[in-house]
Amino acid sequence: MFMKKMRDSAKWVMLVLAFAFVGWLVFEGINDMRGGNLGGEINPVVGEVAGRDIRYNEWNLYLSNQLQAARQTGRSLNEEDERVVTESAWQSLINATLLQAELDRLEIEVTDSEIQQAFLTQPPPELLTHAAFQTDGQFDIEKYRRFFSDPTTDEATLLGIEQYYRSLLPRAKLDALVKSGIYVSDEEAWQFYRDTNETARVRFVRIDPDAAVPDSAVQVTDAEIRARYDEREDEFVRPATARVNMVSVTLRPSPADTVAAGERAAAIHARVTGDEDFETVATAESGDPASAPQGGFMGLRPRTAYDAALADATDGLAIGAITEPIETSFGFHIVRLDERTQDSLGLSQIFVPVEISPATEDSVFDLMDELEGIALLDDLTAGADSLGVDISTDLQLIDGVTFVPGAGALGVATDWALGEEVEIGELSQFFENATGFHVFELLGRRDESPIPLEEAAPGIREELVREKKKDQARDAALALVDAIGGGASLEEAAERFGWMAQESPVFRRGDFVPGLGQATEAIGEAFGAAVGGASRVADAGDAVAVLEVLEREEATRAGFEEVKEALLIQLRAERTQEYIDKWLTALREGAVVEDHRARLDQNADQVPATSF
Repeated sequence: MFMKKMRDSAKWVMLVLAFAFVGWLVFEGINDMRGGNLGGEINPVVGEVAGRDIRYNEWNLYLSNQLQAARQTGRSLNEEDERVVTESAWQSLINATLLQAELDRLEIEVTDSEIQQAFLTQPPPELLTHAAFQTDGQFDIEKYRRFFSDPTTDEATLLGIEQYYRSLLPRAKLDALVKSGIYVSDEEAWQFYRDTNETARVRFVRIDPDAAVPDSAVQVTDAEIRARYDEREDEFVRPATARVNMVSVTLRPSPADTVAAGERAAAIHARVTGDEDFETVATAESGDPASAPQGGFMGLRPRTAYDAALADATDGLAIGAITEPIETSFGFHIVRLDERTQDSLGLSQIFVPVEISPATEDSVFDLMDELEGIALLDDLTAGADSLGVDISTDLQLIDGVTFVPGAGALGVATDWALGEEVEIGELSQFFENATGFHVFELLGRRDESPIPLEEAAPGIREELVREKKKDQARDAALALVDAIGGGASLEEAAERFGWMAQESPVFRRGDFVPGLGQATEAIGEAFGAAVGGASRVADAGDAVAVLEVLEREEATRAGFEEVKEALLIQLRAERTQEYIDKWLTALREGAVVEDHRARLDQNADQVPATSF
């Protein structure tokens, strides 16, 4: 009876759920997707995950939804933004496919009675705030239940909700199964509380191996270098690289745009020093989204919290007086002094940004078109020389590294340069990122290759020298400990060996301590050695150290009991996330994942757009 009732629903609910469940709806329906034509192949395979195909229609719809969600932030996406979203979407789809495979392997299913129970007791989160189900501003579950038991309710909507629960509940069961072994004891919580609340202060002697041990005292043999190389041969791999020339064009306001902004600021200044209300004009005209809704008021802040130009302009100004337009690197500011204390200012402003005019924008795009035209006829260097723009030559782009020297994060350029379909000498399109527009010319490419022993040897030798020096520094530190054991203080023993004792500030276990490092053995000694006694020789990262605990503040059980429940919730959540991440990583490592998207894109270039 319930399942029949669920098929008597109202269409408007589906409008609410359509956006909420878009990820589920996309994934749930992908196995039924057919159609489309690419190079004569219907709905081709673009990837394989654990023996399951990911097809073009599935990937295209999933990616389209992710891009649409990213665009809802209110800004357009450039090529680098799209690359990041695309890669994130691909990884998410791989995870979703692995989860579905795990559900099938474990044969996790749900019954009609489980769907009924979930429907009655676990409303979709997106409906909890819907006005139809509210009483005195709170969700009313009885209204929710009555609505869906009404025989006039539209069938299609609740069919969709029923399918939602059929998809959601198996995943919830799998989630519960994965998390079932997760437990945090009171003792573990106490240890975490102690580690994050105990403090210590120490006196220490830090022994730097490079200063304490001369190079002549260390010998590294060819056999040792060979052994280290053989031990870590898989790590000695040179990634694929590409050599490129690059021209960057920044879309920034012109001097004329600055003049125009200054003239607008002067006109606004005349209005607010005339007969118009400052707050009203600020709300309507100011380009500062934070202060404009408050009539331009920026709050009472320390003088140093303001741009120095704004603060200095108020010197000698009477309360309520308005400054002339002040130019900063951000634009023009018309400032009113509302309040002044000994070290703080209360200011209101009307901000006029310097914006790129259509004429400036057109001139930049004309330059890019002209540069591209010359570069296609000759080369990028000729184009840059002809137009008098700077060119960066012989840059190296590294596979897996998104940073491009002089351009910032631009992984889309690396992907282009390393693409097999791109020929040497070819010119890229202009790629846009946060720093501007960038065009590349491919000079050469080198595939991934092993680093031979003769190339790796100098680095291995340096590594082995550091290790051996550290061992000898540790031996020297043992002599320091012996001297302290013989009755000398840490300072006296250090002076005897020509070293210097230092004192640390008060620190916690997780802090970085100059000279002792962070999360090192030496930090552990600060909380393990007896107060007033010298420690054993401890590793301090790139050095060794002997320390004396000067003071330590212990955590108390009483303080722990006050926060124990909240701490247990926090630690369980962290451990759960850590466990799930490891579980997903294990699924990924145990599955064969093949990515055919590049081949698909290459084929797509050979097919007219109308064939889709």
